[in-house]
Amino acid sequence: MKAADGYVSYIEDFGPNDIECHSYYHYMRVEGGRYDSCLARYDLITESDQEIYIVDDLEKQRITSFCGDDKGVFYVVETFQEKNEERVLFYYDLNSQETETLLTSNDHLTVYKDSSTNRIRVSDGTQKYNIDNGSLQLAENEEVVVSSINSDESCIELVNDDGTEISISKEYGNKEFTYSIGDTTGVISALSDCGGEESGVSYNFIIEENNVVGVVQITKGGSGYGGLGIIPKNILPASKLKREVLVSFDYTTGESEILFETKNNSIRIIGYRDDNVYLLNKGNIIKRNLADGSETELCTLSYEGDNQLSFSWIGSSLVIFDEDDYQVIASVQT
Repeated sequence: MKAADGYVSYIEDFGPNDIECHSYYHYMRVEGGRYDSCLARYDLITESDQEIYIVDDLEKQRITSFCGDDKGVFYVVETFQEKNEERVLFYYDLNSQETETLLTSNDHLTVYKDSSTNRIRVSDGTQKYNIDNGSLQLAENEEVVVSSINSDESCIELVNDDGTEISISKEYGNKEFTYSIGDTTGVISALSDCGGEESGVSYNFIIEENNVVGVVQITKGGSGYGGLGIIPKNILPASKLKREVLVSFDYTTGESEILFETKNNSIRIIGYRDDNVYLLNKGNIIKRNLADGSETELCTLSYEGDNQLSFSWIGSSLVIFDEDDYQVIASVQT
């Protein structure tokens, strides 16, 4: 993996976490089709792929979003027709191997996991739905809010187990990362002098008791995606990344500190939990204990190339996915 020439890997789902699942869903390219022409399920136990759905028309159809678990998967298929676009939400039951049509729309339609609550949700462009026990329920008094693509601010929202809602915001060009809880606002002071004026925030954060811990990328040269700074969910040349920072702040006191930081762009921070940070360093997956500095090598990737990789945590399992060739290259039990 050529960090200097290739693309920065990114975290798709932060962890390790408490998700109890051994299914990883992903796009798979079929011959003659686009990357989103097939939906597949990778089984973490058997380490094998299963094709769930292949579009009927490779030229006029695509799978636009999906979200699932060990029971089944929800996915949206978009069909392009003359002066008309139709989007359909399906549910595939893994046990019965039957497919059910849940919702049809000529407007925007997407299914996703709410990063703040870990619930599967659906948006049709004007309204949101919750999925409870496999059924679609209208989320009352919760309309879709459309943000301007030219917004200079990135913002994430987290919810603690006790219901406390925490927002973290970052305005492009400003060095301050701020947080808000109800009417209380503050600055994450540990990040104020890290050189993150061009950086943004994404859902690479967790809550441990009163502490919010997460990864921030320190970037340069802009992202090419408006003024949001570089958020680790796009194709980013490594030359635009200076380093990464693992920060912690106590949302009850406002105190913050840097727990760990990389010195350059050759090491990725790919996970954190219980005082352990997980790193990608020259093809090696490493667990580093922040209390004593000890390191344990968990895996060496038998992978060559400079394709963009993504990292998804499912419980204590780490799935490493090639975002260019659309295949799982490794799964690691941590």
